[in-house]
Amino acid sequence: MTTEISASVNRPYLPERGGGISCEIDIAPGSQEEPTQRHISICVDSSGSMAYRKMDQVRDATNLVFGLLNDDDYLSIVTFDTEVDVIMEATRWGDIDREEAESYLEDIETRGGTDIYAGLETAKKTLVELPEGDRISKRILLLSDGRDLRRHAPEFEPLAKAIADGGISVYSAGIGTNYDQDIIRTLGDHSQGRWAHVSKPTDIRSFFGDVVQEASMVVANNPRLVIDPIEGCEIAEAFRRLPQVQQADLEYEDDAVVVRLPDLQDREEQQVFLKMDAPGGTLGETSEIATVELEGVEDDPSTSVEVTYTDDQEELAQQDPDVFLSHRDTKIRTHIAQADSSDELDDVKALIDETEVIAGETQVTDSLRHDVTRIEEGDEEEVRRVQEDTTVVYDESQFD
Repeated sequence: MTTEISASVNRPYLPERGGGISCEIDIAPGSQEEPTQRHISICVDSSGSMAYRKMDQVRDATNLVFGLLNDDDYLSIVTFDTEVDVIMEATRWGDIDREEAESYLEDIETRGGTDIYAGLETAKKTLVELPEGDRISKRILLLSDGRDLRRHAPEFEPLAKAIADGGISVYSAGIGTNYDQDIIRTLGDHSQGRWAHVSKPTDIRSFFGDVVQEASMVVANNPRLVIDPIEGCEIAEAFRRLPQVQQADLEYEDDAVVVRLPDLQDREEQQVFLKMDAPGGTLGETSEIATVELEGVEDDPSTSVEVTYTDDQEELAQQDPDVFLSHRDTKIRTHIAQADSSDELDDVKALIDETEVIAGETQVTDSLRHDVTRIEEGDEEEVRRVQEDTTVVYDESQFD
């Protein structure tokens, strides 16, 4: 089974002068025949607040990871507090005795403050010199319950991108309510990884286990969408909807626009939405306004974005409600996940109102309003739980 890619737009017909459209790009990955080789770095906060139960659960979760690894996988363990310690250098799992690896966990001490930045830099170094290849998945599992000693979220964006440039994704999780959610989200979003909220120490096991298991099912490591628009066609913004709702960075290479994607996993669909401004065209003609190629997978599959120019009012009124609502839902979910104030929630409400004006009342807008209410009425733990939940699309049938 090969990877397939397709594109659809919310407005198949445009007036002669052109106009704005939403474009949905669907990616159906092929299947894998053998497990992917995994290069994993577990990067864990060892500050004083991680003492006792939290660190005990980290040890338990890391022991779970030990049981999931194959001989050709590599694992490193890094802890960070005021200082950074490499508890275990990147080691081929078949070359180390499990009891020896378990003894490293017992040596972890909790102390001092939280230097997430230095911990990540060190975790990256443990992986970058390992072999590279299409059948290798590189991931950093980061867990923290605190705030960085020196740096704020914007300073982590360049680091996350630099890590991604090395073919590594960060899967970041914050535990409790005192961590810096902006940092956790920034690391997942800008490294083509994911971010998560961990409510209680016992959930650390699920976080570690899920990420490591998923890494064995990778079909293509960090592929790229390369969009080549015709002259006059502009791409204003991009959002990834599946596997996790995130706003995507737009990169420019000559005349093309590049959107980096998370690892393609066996039978896990990915979905990207683009906001595009199409140029004018000749009435009665169907025009290809952009080509879209998926680089980094076998055969580099491609598709095209097309619109037809018309002055027929009935045709101009036609719209694909699924594409429109999915795009709007994705955009609003990103705003909910990032809302840190009542003013930002007011902006979210305005976007929901605007969507209802265009599409009428739907299950989509009802669900989004419900999430906003939960945030307004919930305590800090509930707010963080809801914000993570909004980044996961559970049921596509809501758009039927």
